[in-house]
Amino acid sequence: MRIGVLGAGMIGGTVGRLWAQAGHEVSFGVRHPERLRSMLSGLGGKATAGSALDAVAGADVVLAAIPFRAWPGVAAEIGAALGDKVLLDATVPDPPRDGAFGDAALARKDGVAFAVALLLPRAKLVRAFSTVMWTTLQSQAHRAGDRIGIPLAGDDEQAVALAVRLASDAGFDPVVVGPLSQARRFDPGTAVFDSGMSGPQVRAALGVA
Repeated sequence: MRIGVLGAGMIGGTVGRLWAQAGHEVSFGVRHPERLRSMLSGLGGKATAGSALDAVAGADVVLAAIPFRAWPGVAAEIGAALGDKVLLDATVPDPPRDGAFGDAALARKDGVAFAVALLLPRAKLVRAFSTVMWTTLQSQAHRAGDRIGIPLAGDDEQAVALAVRLASDAGFDPVVVGPLSQARRFDPGTAVFDSGMSGPQVRAALGVA
């Protein structure tokens, strides 16, 4: 699968590497592609770097792992190229860092996901990889026993199924929580956020099968 990853920092770089190691073709969309040469050289030709628009245009599915405050500008840049593709949104608002947009997202009664959904209404949005620290993703991928749980929520069944596959390919236990409205159950401040819970623990905490 061709996966565009917006950002190559802690979450984007970690998950993107795991997908490349699983055999997917990964394109990182960053401001300074030349800075990724060292990382790319260790991925066996399965990853490239270019602009955000390049990463989105050639992708079957896109993971967004950018600072939350960047969303309005990035959405305007990639919206046409993204169209109705699957968008896995790992972004997390931090008001001290992200200002008014972060404050507004956390204040929404329907959850953080809908702040992004308003910016990219055609995209098949799935909240994914938004609850686990990058250090845990890096060190615990493909671990023996119960794997780290990755809560997922989205309105498009095929998009959610794709997210399930990709979370599994990266070495984790995908936990489907429900439609996008249910993503608020794993937003910042909830029991499972930044908890390092296994898949079974996330299911028990959220009451899902």
